Amino acid sequence: MRLLVAAATTFELEPLQQFLAQRFQQTGGNHYRRESLEISICITGIGSMQTAFNLAESIAAFDPHFCLQAGVAGAFDRNLLLGELVIVQEEVLGDLGVEDNGRFRDMFDIGLMDAQERPFINKKLINTFSDFPLRLNLPFVSALTVNTVSGTESTISSRTEHYACALESMEGAAFHYVCLTKKIPFLQVRSISNYVEPRDKSRWKMKEAIEKLNSWLIANISQTLQKSV
Repeated sequence: MRLLVAAATTFELEPLQQFLAQRFQQTGGNHYRRESLEISICITGIGSMQTAFNLAESIAAFDPHFCLQAGVAGAFDRNLLLGELVIVQEEVLGDLGVEDNGRFRDMFDIGLMDAQERPFINKKLINTFSDFPLRLNLPFVSALTVNTVSGTESTISSRTEHYACALESMEGAAFHYVCLTKKIPFLQVRSISNYVEPRDKSRWKMKEAIEKLNSWLIANISQTLQKSV
């Protein structure tokens, strides 16, 4: 099986890459092989533009059977604990639109995009695949993708009211869009590093979130490897 693992930044996958370097044969760059399992790491860069391009390039070069996006995210939902892992089932574009007399209207609202045109379903990019090689022992949530992370009470309140999503990231929708368009089974797994609130990095749990994310990745890759032997 060929598994492509994507993340926005190198440090989000650093423990995983150390594990792969120790346990797998590195066949070049960020490519690893052991038995019948091949893994390619794609560091997409920050934001939708870089993610869409670099992910599409990696898919074209590697031809994966399955894509996994892994990273940290901020949570609107305070019922989610910092460090908790979730699977993002559906993504929404959070700031692609216009300001119209003090009100935000998205591209679907103003008729420049069709809310039902594939891969969108009612404005959402929904993971409709069901054949997964990884354990789905995590809660499923919705997420909002934005170019500018929410950092004021007014923005947070507006986005919470308009979209009612559990998470916020800068890359998730691009990942869903590419995989749905190319019809490649995929999962997006996120670890909660902070709550969406006026920016205060002293309250973030970035280290803990990354540790828990990579522990889950390593456990699942080890289990997948055992199944493939």
